[in-house]
Amino acid sequence: MKKIFATIALIALSLSAFAQKSDFAPSWYGYVKGGVGYTVGETTDNNLITPGAALGLGYQMSPVFGLRGDLSGIQGKGYLPAYDEGYAFNYGQLSLDATLDIRNLLGGYKQRVLSPYLLAGIGGNLRFNNSEVNAGHLRAEDYYWDKATVSPAGRAGIGIDINVTENLAIVAEVATNLLSDGFNSKNGGAESKFDHQYQALVGLKFAFGKKKVAAPEPEPAPVVKEEPKPEPKPVVKEEPKPEPVVEPEPLYVSDNILFLINKWDIRTSEMPKINEIVKVMNEYPNAKLSIVGHADKDTGTASRNLFLSEKRSQAVLNKLVELGVAKDRITTDFKGDKANQFPTPEGNRVAVCVITE
Repeated sequence: MKKIFATIALIALSLSAFAQKSDFAPSWYGYVKGGVGYTVGETTDNNLITPGAALGLGYQMSPVFGLRGDLSGIQGKGYLPAYDEGYAFNYGQLSLDATLDIRNLLGGYKQRVLSPYLLAGIGGNLRFNNSEVNAGHLRAEDYYWDKATVSPAGRAGIGIDINVTENLAIVAEVATNLLSDGFNSKNGGAESKFDHQYQALVGLKFAFGKKKVAAPEPEPAPVVKEEPKPEPKPVVKEEPKPEPVVEPEPLYVSDNILFLINKWDIRTSEMPKINEIVKVMNEYPNAKLSIVGHADKDTGTASRNLFLSEKRSQAVLNKLVELGVAKDRITTDFKGDKANQFPTPEGNRVAVCVITE
């Protein structure tokens, strides 16, 4: 099992180099999950379904490969066909898991809403509190354990992260645990060397400690050597010339209303920009306003981004009309992710507002 785990880790580390990108930031994360477990036994009904939970701490070291420590458990069950009776016990399992991001492996690093992954790990299993099977007639068999017991365990599974924000995701995971025979308090004999337990868990995943990619230092401005000043010429009195007629410059005001990923509601932090647009429109009654919605091409599909950009331009229009700007002075448009003009994904989740006269 150790050789298999080491081989998986080496392959994942090698493949992750192909998905690396300069703007990827390694980060720590934690998670909490709850759900159900199923201990394989000699019955096909729901008698062997039990509650389950897990806590974990991990480190995403590349776009593809990560490591995590996982503590899971609560309750397992066994079944005695001869007595038509089930029994419960408790267990806890501590594992070191390797995770492999499937979409980043196949498609390169990119911020995505859905991120499926594979997992494999090894660890130890502690089973205890086997009081039910050691009570009454169930004690008739002589191979039931009655003290806390530790044994090695292996596991594998598949999961998916549903990214809500940059640092928060909903996680769903299905895994199988390969355990030594006797985990369910029964000896499988020569036919079976292992016990199996399945888990289906759902919970929340929190990223923290992300390192920001430093922006390049600006180049210093060139030093301009000053030329020596010429000697002043004698002052010649000239006849006054008429003042030239200065044409007023046309009005041009632009501002960007920013949005969170997959959102189109206007945040409190963006309201000062909205209020400034209302102020300018009130000061210049002949001014016109153009609103163009955008979405970043690094997140989501083209059709989803077109929908988001339309919603964002409409949200700004509705807020300005609500604050007193006449609707016939405003035009709207939306470009999806086809006209990204800013260097970061955050900058392209935007509605660009331009006032002209």
